[in-house]
Amino acid sequence: MSRPATMADAPLALRISVVSDVADFDLLEPDWVDLQSRDADSSIFLSWNWQRLWWKHYGSNRRLCILVARHEQRVVGLLPLYLERHRRAGGLIVARKLRQIGVGGDTAPDDLGGLFLPEHEQAACVAMARFLILEFRQWDMLDWSDLASGSPLARALDAELRAAGLRVSCVPSEPITFGRLPGSWDEYRRNMSRNRREVLGRKRRKFEALPGAGTALVETGSELAGAFERLAELHRLRWSGRTERPGFSTPQYRGFHRELMQGLLQQGQLRLLGLELGGRTIAMIYGMQYKGRFCFFQSGFDPAYAAYSPGDVLMGYAVELAINQGCEIFDMLKGDHEYKRHFFQDSRQNLELRAYRRGLVDAAYRLHEALRWVRDALRDTRSNDASRGAAAVPAGRRQLVRP
Repeated sequence: MSRPATMADAPLALRISVVSDVADFDLLEPDWVDLQSRDADSSIFLSWNWQRLWWKHYGSNRRLCILVARHEQRVVGLLPLYLERHRRAGGLIVARKLRQIGVGGDTAPDDLGGLFLPEHEQAACVAMARFLILEFRQWDMLDWSDLASGSPLARALDAELRAAGLRVSCVPSEPITFGRLPGSWDEYRRNMSRNRREVLGRKRRKFEALPGAGTALVETGSELAGAFERLAELHRLRWSGRTERPGFSTPQYRGFHRELMQGLLQQGQLRLLGLELGGRTIAMIYGMQYKGRFCFFQSGFDPAYAAYSPGDVLMGYAVELAINQGCEIFDMLKGDHEYKRHFFQDSRQNLELRAYRRGLVDAAYRLHEALRWVRDALRDTRSNDASRGAAAVPAGRRQLVRP
């Protein structure tokens, strides 16, 4: 149910309430979609489909806490959050952690935060921050990621949390590679380095010379089920032995993305592109198009065809598709991988923000951080000692130096 709480000093007399019931979550859909359309800075990861489906598949054992800001009965801001419990100090201390809907499962969004009417954003961010500090006292630790650097929400949270005397940590997250797209594929190619342009052209020509070579874009619901299964298979083939848990390996991940793709397809936002050879799909890219931005989310290819560079070739086709469909940004999303920089060199970083209320939970996390710092320092010291020891042995008489 919704629990209203009016803050006496809230700017513009904004009223903040907390939605903690799934039925009330569903009632927010019209206001959610309206805010989404009016908030120019909103991301695909804050869309109604992504947020509601994430909660459906990952919300078990978590408590819903969506902050809603209203001005004269109109919803002017939404901040989707939840509470979960974490144990510290050998299980003796239970920390109530407040997090964003979308993080904490095995599928990772990039750009989170809230949805706001532009004319009320600053006031709503301040009001929500104060509400979390002063009135919603059910959390011990605030653990947020993927906040846009310099956004009104990030600034309001950092300022209000520090002013209230809470311990705050605000650090950049891992880099996100992206590129601004020109008006044509030819212009994009001209902007590449000569070497990269020649390499990409040679790989594409080699592939296109093969019998039955081409691409296929999923455009109907009847194509989606088979394409989803093939993407999952190709992703597992690509990452088998390279990571402990590749994507599509849990029921939650598969269920979430299967339903999400259906919604994206209905809204014209799904970009599921396959590389075809002789009637067989040998590589796939799973992307989403939202407000002039192509978001590259997942991919996979069959290593048996590695000689044809299917990953690079298909990425080139995806960039060309995005350009032809009028996208202004190609967003590679999180992960500082070298192959991404073959296509784009710009990068940005979001913020990770953590705050702790004073007490046992804060003390437990301080101790954990101190022990981790000591462990890392000792590891670095042993590594340096080993390097110096190896360097001291004359050439031809190297020996194993153990820490």
